[in-house]
This record gives sequence, structure tokens and C-alpha cells, in this order.
Amino acid sequence: MSLGILKGFDDYYLNYAKACEELGLDYEVIDIISDGWIDRIKNSTCEGFLHRPAADSSTHKECFDSRLFFINKVMKQPIYPDFLSTYIYESKKNMHYWLEINNIPHAETHVFYNKSEALKFIDTNDKWPILFKPNVGSAAIGIKFLKNKGQAKRLVKKIFTKWKFYNKGYTPWYKTKYGLKMPVMYNKQYDYVEFQEKLDVKFEWRMIHIGKSYFGHQKLEKNGLHSGSGLVGWERPPEELLNLVKHICELGNFDSMDVDVFEDMNGNFFVNELQAIFGSYNPSQMYIDGKPGRFVYENNEWVFEEGIFCQNASNNLRVESFAKQLGLLK
Repeated sequence: MSLGILKGFDDYYLNYAKACEELGLDYEVIDIISDGWIDRIKNSTCEGFLHRPAADSSTHKECFDSRLFFINKVMKQPIYPDFLSTYIYESKKNMHYWLEINNIPHAETHVFYNKSEALKFIDTNDKWPILFKPNVGSAAIGIKFLKNKGQAKRLVKKIFTKWKFYNKGYTPWYKTKYGLKMPVMYNKQYDYVEFQEKLDVKFEWRMIHIGKSYFGHQKLEKNGLHSGSGLVGWERPPEELLNLVKHICELGNFDSMDVDVFEDMNGNFFVNELQAIFGSYNPSQMYIDGKPGRFVYENNEWVFEEGIFCQNASNNLRVESFAKQLGLLK
């Protein structure tokens, strides 16, 4: 009895492999990107499949979402993270739909697939600046601050143009570690646009739930943005935020979820991101008074447990939780 590890467009699967080895679990790596992936899944004897959903481009995300749908929903194979959290992952419009349906507080968001409707919104909007967010992209790549109606209309006309000789679509730009900005040419956005209210943000909190573990820390601001800053504040998360992430994960039945939350100047909380997999480079994702640890919810209260829990990009926790669900661990 073993776990399957789905190999995608990067080498993230190695973190799962190391976690399995440290937990004493057998595993099989299966490539689901190349041709023949269906037979590989059919012929596998694995109890379930671990994966890291793709999000570096809309094409890669569509590929991964499609194949995970057939593995989980048609072939009835367990996957981790679950399909809903994968579908939401790094899709800002899908995340918005889920938050809106479930009445989770988040910045006012509008998604338009109709050019005239988008232009009408711009004409009637009286809150400037607003944010444009490309659907796929992490670390704040491609986000634009639109200061006025003219900037917003130019962007809409570019995204919705039908003429090939025109510079059609929106191309996000990536800032390298050397300070150079490079266009992400393979991830242009066409024919739909997403606008979001700009909140007056005091802090951003990264709140994490994996299995029975909960963590939280601040994401500090750099150049006006918190996402992608790489700066961390090891502050004790408020109990209100622990309760919020618990509520969200129970609503969606999410077992692995990062909930990034904005705190505005008045102390109100707004969900900014839902990510089933997130950047996790520190072996602990929380320090309280300098001590690494996690929170667990026991007997209707939050209990702090000191220790190191986030080895191998937090995948020891994921593998352990999935293996317990499948009966491979007690």
C-alpha cells in the first residue's frame, strides 16, 4: 500500500517524496503531464494521489485542473489537496465566486466577460484608485493600480480587442531579484477583466491550516504590496483570525489551506487569498515569543504546542494527514 505523487511541471514532487521517506511511507511518482497519463493512473495500485496544482500560467493550470477532475471525479481516486481547493488555487475569479457565495468578507470584486459592461462599470465607479488583477499569478505579479477612468478604459480595450495586428491582451510583468522587469509572454489575459476595491491595509496575515495544525504570521509590506514581499512579522495571530480560518476550512472541507487576510486601519478583516499550497521555506510557520510551534483546537479552545512541524515545505503535515485519511497511518 503506497501513496502516489503526481509529477507536474516542476520538481515540487520531491518535497512530497522526502516527506514520505521521513514518515516511513512507500510512494510512487507518476507523471501526469505527458501522454499516457490515464493508463498510468489506471495501472497504479496507489491508495491516493498527492499533487501540487500548477499556477505559473493559465495553460498549465487548465491542464492540471482538467486532469485532476478526471482522476478524482470520474476515476474516483482520492487526491490531496482536494479538487475544490485546487480549482480555487491561484484563480482569483474562482476564489471570488467561492467567497461571495459563502459570505466571506473580502474586497469588493467585479469580473467582466463583456466589454461594454466593463466600460459601464468604469464610467459609474466613484472609488479610485482600483486594482486590476490577472486571474493567474502569485507574488503580486501583474497587479496594476488604476488611478483613473482613462487608465482603466485603455486596459479594457486592450484586453477585449479582436484585431491580431494590435497588441492584444494584457501581459503581466515579473520583477527579477536583480530589479529587472520581464514580460511573462506565455500568460497573456484575453477577453475578461477583474477589478477589485483597493483597501487601506494596515497588515496582511498569513493564516494556515493543515490537518489539525494551525499557524499564523504577518506578511510585511514592501513597495506598497504585502504579497511577494518575502518579509515576515512573527506576531501572535489574533484568536479572531484563527476562528476565521477554521470556519472557512470547515465550510469548504479544506484540509490544506493558506488564508491570507488583510487587516484594515479599522481592524476589519478581509480575505485576500486562498491557497491550497503556499511558499513555505521556514521549518516553522509560526513563532510565539521566539518559540516555534502551532495551534491546535482542543476542548473548544486554542492550545499552543511548541515544536517544529513544517518540514519539507510543510509537506510532512500534508502527507501525514492524507495517509491518516486513507488508513495508512494511525
